[in-house]
Amino acid sequence: MGEKILTGVKKSIPYLIMLLVGFYLAMLVTALILALAQYKLQITDHLTGILKEVSLSPFHYYKLYLGQKQPPLISVSIATVIYTLYFALKRQSKAKQWETADTDTHGSATWGNVKDLLSQYFTTSTKDLSSQFNDSLNQETVKRLQDKGEQK
Repeated sequence: MGEKILTGVKKSIPYLIMLLVGFYLAMLVTALILALAQYKLQITDHLTGILKEVSLSPFHYYKLYLGQKQPPLISVSIATVIYTLYFALKRQSKAKQWETADTDTHGSATWGNVKDLLSQYFTTSTKDLSSQFNDSLNQETVKRLQDKGEQK
């Protein structure tokens, strides 16, 4: 039971990191939009200070923007959660596609038995096989190739 929990935690770490990075980027985008709304044309004078302040205390500003119900933060955060869930479910379904059956095979392949081999693969006699092969060939092309070979 403990191993299952540990493997579950190990598998969820990349998704948690993806969520944290997404939330961090959502907070930065919100800070930039709010700075642009406040400073308009003077944004370049204040941009580095704003980014430095917001980057150094991301949890404080995320909580602040969430308390203010800032639409950019909420929409980008929701998009991050949806993308992470989609990515996790897509990866999980791909992993299930590669699982094998209960037999000792890969995918859906099964080992044939003698009856299957005789009924499927050896139903055509050698005479029928050679006649079918000869019928499938274009006799004119064969004749031209033979003539070409004799000329050399």
